[in-house]
Amino acid sequence: MFSVFDILYSISEILTPIGVQGNRYGVVIFVTDGLFFEYPELGQKAMAIRCGFISVSYALLIIHFVYRYLALFHPHSLWRLFQPIGLSIIITFVSLHALSWSLICQECLAADDEIRKIVSFDFIQEYRVASKNVPMLAVLYWNVRWEIRLRSWFGIILLTIISMYSMSVYFILGYKITMKIKSITFEQTLSATSIRLQRQLFVTLVVQTSIPIIGSFLPTVISWYAPIIGINIGWWNTNVATVALAAFPCIDPMAVILLVPNYRNAMIKRSMPPSDTNILGNQMNVVPRNSNVVFETREINVT
Repeated sequence: MFSVFDILYSISEILTPIGVQGNRYGVVIFVTDGLFFEYPELGQKAMAIRCGFISVSYALLIIHFVYRYLALFHPHSLWRLFQPIGLSIIITFVSLHALSWSLICQECLAADDEIRKIVSFDFIQEYRVASKNVPMLAVLYWNVRWEIRLRSWFGIILLTIISMYSMSVYFILGYKITMKIKSITFEQTLSATSIRLQRQLFVTLVVQTSIPIIGSFLPTVISWYAPIIGINIGWWNTNVATVALAAFPCIDPMAVILLVPNYRNAMIKRSMPPSDTNILGNQMNVVPRNSNVVFETREINVT
């Protein structure tokens, strides 16, 4: 599931590469190049869809935490998760996460001609490009008419609620899972191998959770709320937020490969050059290159 998500996220990044530009009045997310660069309306929808992948990452991690919780607390009910009703709930849950975030971006944060005119000076000064036809999503809190301010506040509050509820689920279920693993370790209700596997999977889950928190949640929240208190974080938006959002689909699978022994060993074996081996009968004889070893066969006459 995570691998498919990372591939789709990477494709969305290729189609809609974004930049983040901010000042003490707000923050603007815009398309920097690509297929939708010269189509403002279509580009805004494409950006809203790409932003929806942030919410999808939250949904997938919630599902992962729920799965790990069921595996430890209700293992006999785990099979229901893979039945049609369970899969339907998972698909619906992920879709609602994606749609909610994308619709909020499209309806509340989509830039109009007035917003493009407001940010035009900064665009010409920093990028030497007119903002008239650039697809963008904007959050402006100050020095704009109240309708734009209201939409910006409403959109950011909704996005914050989605983000905070997701983080709360991670920490609550993560705490319960940690306590359960400590309990079964102390009581030795599972074998040592099973306990070690549960620990490895939980560590992997913690790392997978830390990646979107550091790569998605913190950069976006800082970019959203710094202008409210009058802090200009243009450097942060350009050099941290943009890079962090783009690096997420690459870092996520690398962390899993490095932490899960089976994946790591499979990658090591695949990268190792094949050895020169000859298998004779049930024995494996390693024959070095340019060897003078001669294999002799003898005929045994039975009279």
